[in-house]
Amino acid sequence: MKTVVYTLTLFIFLGFSSFAQNATNFNVTSCSGVNFDLFNTLDAGKVVVIGWTMPCGSCVLPLKTTYNVVQSYQSAHPERVMMLMVDDYANTPCASIELWANSNGMPNTLKFSNSAIKMMDYGSNGMPKVVVIGGPERRVFYNANNAVDHVALQQAINNAISVVTAINESTATSSSFKAYPNPAQNIVNIDFSLQKPDRIQISLFNDVGQEVKVFYSDVANEGLNQFEISTENLANGLYHIQLKHSKGVEQLKFNIVK
Repeated sequence: MKTVVYTLTLFIFLGFSSFAQNATNFNVTSCSGVNFDLFNTLDAGKVVVIGWTMPCGSCVLPLKTTYNVVQSYQSAHPERVMMLMVDDYANTPCASIELWANSNGMPNTLKFSNSAIKMMDYGSNGMPKVVVIGGPERRVFYNANNAVDHVALQQAINNAISVVTAINESTATSSSFKAYPNPAQNIVNIDFSLQKPDRIQISLFNDVGQEVKVFYSDVANEGLNQFEISTENLANGLYHIQLKHSKGVEQLKFNIVK
């Protein structure tokens, strides 16, 4: 078996009637200043729940129901399911969106007021509107206007998690993807095996799903491939290493502690 060893220096990756069966990408900055790319987040194995609001009084109950369902996954599936709170037509200031969400008991959401995140990409408008998206095909598992059925919402999230988990398990068996040591300080090693040469991409995501760096994007050889990556310039915290290849997408979590 051939072994290929790479030493890499990180570089910044600069950076997208019936409802759509697949999501539409957007790449925007949240109210807290975090850049968010929907497709990159889905490729990292996240299930994304989007709730659009005016905000208004009648929006509270459906979105609080949605929020509570999302939060119920944080123990069994930590960081797997995330919720975005989006102003309906991007005409409400971020400060008002944040105040409304926090005062109504929905603090653990990523908030946006940006016209690139459109309800019409998912059919007709609602107040509120809630969609659930997941998997490498960016499939829409749930799409509801005005009211939320918590049982149907939970089933949709379960279905999305099942798709993501099945893909991760099948690809992990084929490529033997490893990242070590964990926690890392200034170096992290990445190993994986390929049955034949394949075009791959290895990327870094932070703990909110933002792609911040690309390690490698090229053809890797058959057999064992080993990468030694400098993490010297990264801050302490939780990160996700993502490996894309022709059989799918895999990701591993690791911590940087210096």
